[in-house]
Amino acid sequence: MKYFIDFLTDLKKGNVFPVYLFYGPETYLREQAILRLRETLLPPGGDEFNYEVLDGETVPVREIVTAAGHTPFISGRRLVVVRNPGLFQPAQGKNEGEEKQLLEYLAGPHAGTCLVFDTAQGVDRRKKVYKEVARVGRAIEFTRLRPAELAKWLAKLAREEECALSREAAEELLARCGQDMYTLYHEMRKLTCHAGRGKEISPAMVRELVAGRVEENIFEVVDAIGSKDCVRALSGVRNLLLQKHQPQQITGMVARQFRLILQVRGLLESGRTRDEIIALLKLHPYVYKKIYQQRNNFSTGRLVRCINELAELDYRVKTGRTAFYPAMETLILKICAEK
Repeated sequence: MKYFIDFLTDLKKGNVFPVYLFYGPETYLREQAILRLRETLLPPGGDEFNYEVLDGETVPVREIVTAAGHTPFISGRRLVVVRNPGLFQPAQGKNEGEEKQLLEYLAGPHAGTCLVFDTAQGVDRRKKVYKEVARVGRAIEFTRLRPAELAKWLAKLAREEECALSREAAEELLARCGQDMYTLYHEMRKLTCHAGRGKEISPAMVRELVAGRVEENIFEVVDAIGSKDCVRALSGVRNLLLQKHQPQQITGMVARQFRLILQVRGLLESGRTRDEIIALLKLHPYVYKKIYQQRNNFSTGRLVRCINELAELDYRVKTGRTAFYPAMETLILKICAEK
């Protein structure tokens, strides 16, 4: 998040560069950066004349340079945004002429224009055109935020609406939505509206209002099986089917969860630490936490039998010998009935 905070700090100081390259997978923050530039550069009502968006995949560089060279209308500065430019990708012979045109513009950029190149793709930092943009202006990589950074951001969104967000609720929300900031932002808007000002958003509220990703739903199914709550387990399977997940995907992910529980149990018994297990199995810390909690719900023998029985179920479904849901229902009832 530091790169975004540094960008905002520059704007507050009045440091607006003639050219920017925004690149990387964090779309939400890239869009926020462009929004902040619009608010900083364009007078009220100035968007119509001084803001222009061009498609970098279809518009030639000469048109981009022409647009950047126009004088602002009335007052303020022009903001020209070029989406998905190919100029910063690994070298291709067909781009050499266009790169030269852009380099000529960068040698003396128009003082009344802020030119922004915006792409979700990576860039080739060895290219002269990249180096020149970084020298004349700013090249900023918009990387995904770490879970701890996202949790702080979510807490800030809650405070802005005069709500509180517990650490456990933030973890639950991240587990259900992943790291996509657009999704997290809209889910937080929903949660703060539901909670009301002065109230706390709890993990239970998140579970009630936010639909889980398939991984989180699998956790809930396995949790229910381990608790011998066959009604909740079967409800979880039905929900996955209603969400259009394929039977083979559901079977595979439930089996994977049992395998991970078995692996974590074995590694813990051999004396491995939490951090070592996370590194060895390439697990997210939240996933490890869930598995660690589930490990005592099953004996080693039961875990092995579950994995084998799911493999047999998958084979019978794929060969047309049985229908998925009745077979899964029978297996879950069998596991829950065991002492």
